[in-house]
Amino acid sequence: MPTPIITDGTMERVVSAPRVVLPDPATLFAERAARFAQLARGHAMGEYLELMAALVRAQHAAVGRRAALPVSAAALEQSRDYGMPPLSALSHARDPQWRADLADLAAELAGEPRAAAAVAALRALDDGALEAQADRVLSGQTLDADAALVPFIGAALQVYFTRAAAALDVDMVKNFDVPTVCPVCATRPVASIVRVGGDRNNLRYLACALCNTEWNMARIKCSACEEDKGVHYLALQDAAAEASTAAAVNAVGAAAACKAEACDECKSYLKIFYQEKDAYVDVQADDLASLGLDLLVDEQGFGRSGPNLLFHPGG
Repeated sequence: MPTPIITDGTMERVVSAPRVVLPDPATLFAERAARFAQLARGHAMGEYLELMAALVRAQHAAVGRRAALPVSAAALEQSRDYGMPPLSALSHARDPQWRADLADLAAELAGEPRAAAAVAALRALDDGALEAQADRVLSGQTLDADAALVPFIGAALQVYFTRAAAALDVDMVKNFDVPTVCPVCATRPVASIVRVGGDRNNLRYLACALCNTEWNMARIKCSACEEDKGVHYLALQDAAAEASTAAAVNAVGAAAACKAEACDECKSYLKIFYQEKDAYVDVQADDLASLGLDLLVDEQGFGRSGPNLLFHPGG
């Protein structure tokens, strides 16, 4: 029997499905690091993916070292009463705790030769320069000169915001009604994923690039402009060729675990991953391991709508 496709996203059809799923820092980074290490083997970007595996392992070590700081009563009230994200990345009064997380990441990677230059550069920056870097990462305005530091700044911010998101009461954020950004921190998604099993089976969730919260959105709908007309899917013709990126894209790629969901209305795209095709797929790791698809979709005139904070795409 074919798996039914839920296209309207309403909880009336799947009453037990959660609208918002907060991150679990106890397992999230450890599992992501393992996926990065798995994907690195034999990949053209293997060295970079191995470095990201080490960085994410450092995130796992750092996230449990500190307790989440309390969210202000005003932010919680606005979230409860008006559906405002309580940790909005661009307006949240960021605590210096994130810089302590960054210092932990640098210390964990001090013995990693591939990170040596970046760690030295980070340690040479004063607090003001680090905060300026963080502002650029969160606003999507990173400079080419920032490129080597972006993954480390982004990783520290992920630790800080993921820890904070996990400490929230999910009932405080489930009424947020802007489906194109995260209900916790108002950041764009890195990708979407169609889950398998349990009460989320066959439902599409957008995955926040920053705090790792997931939220439900109807399938076959643009995650940037919410249009459903003109949405189509592109995939590498030969998924195995991703290791060398020597591939072309086709219009469907029905068997692919990774596709680009492209929208003719707003000319944007975002990747969508299918857990039924690969049980261990991870939105951040698999996104970076499939940059060949980004390059080819970009050549067809579509612009990516969400960031991956572990990578600076360049200008």
